[in-house]
Amino acid sequence: MDAVTGVYDARKSMFVERLIREGEEGRVDFDILHFLKEFNGLSNYYTTSSCSGRVMLISAHSLSFAKGRGLAKVVAKWHRPVTLGEVLRALDRGSNLWLLARGPILHVVARDLESALELAGLAKEAGFKRGGILSVKEWGVVVEIESDDRLDVPIKINGELITRDNRELGEIVDAANETLMFGKIRLTRLIRLIESRFFGRDYGHYYDEPVPYRVFKRNLQGG
Repeated sequence: MDAVTGVYDARKSMFVERLIREGEEGRVDFDILHFLKEFNGLSNYYTTSSCSGRVMLISAHSLSFAKGRGLAKVVAKWHRPVTLGEVLRALDRGSNLWLLARGPILHVVARDLESALELAGLAKEAGFKRGGILSVKEWGVVVEIESDDRLDVPIKINGELITRDNRELGEIVDAANETLMFGKIRLTRLIRLIESRFFGRDYGHYYDEPVPYRVFKRNLQGG
């Protein structure tokens, strides 16, 4: 074993141990935990961070928000569709609040450039338009896979809600959930491609046509 291989394997072992520990602590998104464990069992890859998508309420000191210490903070976060009631109960957590939805993001270290390019190609095939190879290090090639599914809506400005009509607020929440679910559908496609390529699973020509969350919700309600 050469020095580079030794460093890669040592880092992989460290991150896999962290994944297992954080999974047991409930700190890994439940809907991708099983896949992450299996994927990290591949010799040529390991993940350093992952998120299957989230809906968030952001409190900002000004009417706009930006990342950075003291500029904005997350006051509520869900990695699943959120209800209007959950959002309403969190509206007292700031004077300027934004409702955000973000798609999946994964950071993966590949053992070599060939493996990195293969994974990046699968991500493109699954519909991930953002990301690619971030850096090439002696100990591996860092690949970012990021969905461009996102939504940003201000719902409280200077202490006043943009609307006090719960029906209108519900439409905004549904739009956030729809954005979230479209990203998760994209991630499901990637997982199937990875499982087909590396684990020999055959999903045939099944294609999951996205259904808008609002249509899905109405169908559940029988309306």
